[in-house]
Amino acid sequence: MLIKKIKNYFKPKFSEDKLWENAVRLMPRGTQTLSKCPDQFVDGVYPKFIKKSKGAYVKGLNNKWYLDYMCGLGPIILGYNHKRTNKAIMSELKKGIIHSLPTLLEQELAELICEVVPCAEQVRFAKNGTDADLVAVRIARSYTGREHIVKCGYHGWGDWHGVIMRDYGIPKSLKKIISEFEYNNLKSLETELKKNKVAGVIMEAQALTAPEPGFLEGVRELCTKYGALLIFDEVVTGFRWSLGGASEYYGVTPDLCCLGKAIANGMPLAAIAGKKEYMQELNHAFFSMTFGGECLSLAAAVETIKELKTKNYNHIWRLGNMLDSGIKELAKKHNLKINFAGSAPRHNLSFDINESEFKNNQSSFIYKDPKGMKALFYQEMVKQGILFPNVIYISFAHTEKDIKKTLKAADKAFKFVADNIDNIDKVLEGKKSIDIFRKNT
Repeated sequence: MLIKKIKNYFKPKFSEDKLWENAVRLMPRGTQTLSKCPDQFVDGVYPKFIKKSKGAYVKGLNNKWYLDYMCGLGPIILGYNHKRTNKAIMSELKKGIIHSLPTLLEQELAELICEVVPCAEQVRFAKNGTDADLVAVRIARSYTGREHIVKCGYHGWGDWHGVIMRDYGIPKSLKKIISEFEYNNLKSLETELKKNKVAGVIMEAQALTAPEPGFLEGVRELCTKYGALLIFDEVVTGFRWSLGGASEYYGVTPDLCCLGKAIANGMPLAAIAGKKEYMQELNHAFFSMTFGGECLSLAAAVETIKELKTKNYNHIWRLGNMLDSGIKELAKKHNLKINFAGSAPRHNLSFDINESEFKNNQSSFIYKDPKGMKALFYQEMVKQGILFPNVIYISFAHTEKDIKKTLKAADKAFKFVADNIDNIDKVLEGKKSIDIFRKNT
């Protein structure tokens, strides 16, 4: 009876709100990924579910197609439902998803990664970015014999990182062996390196703020000086900034790097790669998982990297810069202060937040309701068929036509915000988003 009832929810007569009520009944927060919850968008205006995706577009339960900049939270680099990766997945499916012994796919993919990622001499596979970050931290501790980790940026849901971000359910004692430094501030890093015997420094090579000249080079030098392994968390930047990620793009080679998201164009896969001297720690430091050699994801990754080798990354940077300059010009046109932070492959839009405030998770607002303004902007964008999320990615499936379409919609959306800046609650048809990736409050 219950199964029949659940199946009925998927019939068109049920509203998305009703479907979401059922999701929340079945699952904490209603979904597997917090960034996909309705409360991260404009709940009541944004579609709550996607039933189909193709290229740079997604289709909601309302059968409406939306130009999408979320890219599945970053994994989609070639475009949704990509022909080459789909073919590889289907071909491998006929042979079997997972086997009782290793397959040659593991070697093939490892070889490709070692070929394109600057620090990669050996590789191990995992299923998500958090896995890779956890392994990198374990390698650093095993190799150095030290415990302290210094971090900068977001590194998944693991205890070692979560104790600094949101420590619910995490032993508070971990705070003694975890500390942070400020991006683009070498002095703050050296302070931590002097204060503690540090096993590893893990950082996003670039998050929303671009590295200042000499910063990444300085981090590299300080890690070498103090005997700490340098770990680049390239879960976001890997295969998106360039084929070899941000380390190739900026010309700074870490000791280890963590890869994920775009590695397999949407299939669940991550990797930890690095210099053999350090990767050899995994001969005795424990890391193993049942699904690390799952064939569909490995096959998709092989073909994704092969396809990316044929691509000109200028496409992503050109379109991303076109979007960047266009958004900023339109905001200025409508006399709105915004911070469109990031670089061409990845952006974040905020109202009245400068870069230093953003990276320190601090806010100093001039506007009375910047969150409301952001929600209003997103509301007017989605009404025009544009999914403009909190984190905006550019893929190879996006076109110049898509960017022009987006900027045309943004012109109208900014105007609506400017015209209703003192009337937001009356014209906002949905709810403002809430923060879930912030420290305990």
